[in-house]
Amino acid sequence: MKSTLSFIIAGVLFFIICVIAYMPASQVVGRVDIPANIAIVGVSGTIWEGKAQQIVVQGMPINNVHWDLSAWSLVMGRIHADIVAGNMRDADEIAFKGPVNFSMFDLSNVKSEDASLYFPVDRVLAGVQLPLPVNAGGRFRVLVDELRFAPQCEKLKASGDWLNATVSGTQGPIDFGEYNARLACEGDGVSIIVEEPNQLGLTLHAKLNDKFELTSVEGQFKPAPSLPAEVSQAALLFGQPDADGYTRFSL
Repeated sequence: MKSTLSFIIAGVLFFIICVIAYMPASQVVGRVDIPANIAIVGVSGTIWEGKAQQIVVQGMPINNVHWDLSAWSLVMGRIHADIVAGNMRDADEIAFKGPVNFSMFDLSNVKSEDASLYFPVDRVLAGVQLPLPVNAGGRFRVLVDELRFAPQCEKLKASGDWLNATVSGTQGPIDFGEYNARLACEGDGVSIIVEEPNQLGLTLHAKLNDKFELTSVEGQFKPAPSLPAEVSQAALLFGQPDADGYTRFSL
């Protein structure tokens, strides 16, 4: 009798383990309360190793999102996943690689570290109102040392770079050199600070709220003499330079 009962219990446990191990990710995602600014399309695979054809965050599409979920993290009440998304070599795609850690009870409680994010410059500038249309090329790269949102910014240590920075000119693309930034928490949101040296003589302080919406941009710039004359001419649309040659702006 005991032997029969043991076999039954073992069989039930094996069945439960198989159900959990091979549970379709689409069934789980369909029952999760996903934030309104996130949409997930084309989910396949299991909850442990799955794929989404596309995830749209704040209107920005991220293609071919793969994840590898840690079962042990669920015991701690969190969801830990190693994520690879997009194509790192495609300048037109948003790409991400790194670990992401969510609270099972609050998906806006997010942690990450040693992660990298790439996104096209033109998609970012599309959401910024400038005095004149700017057709810029290249990608922004963000390297995250540590990030914690719950859901406001609690800790952020990251650096950013504008790779292959170009702006379309009348005679073709203009090479704008390299730009580096520091990212940190400021209030409930995020601050992005750019400092010289760079080709534009640019110093910039941008603020994003806890929903990653751009709320303000302030700074100054002074184009290098080596840049084409049309750059200095276009800069006049931001206002007249001060006595020191710098043009102040606020967006």
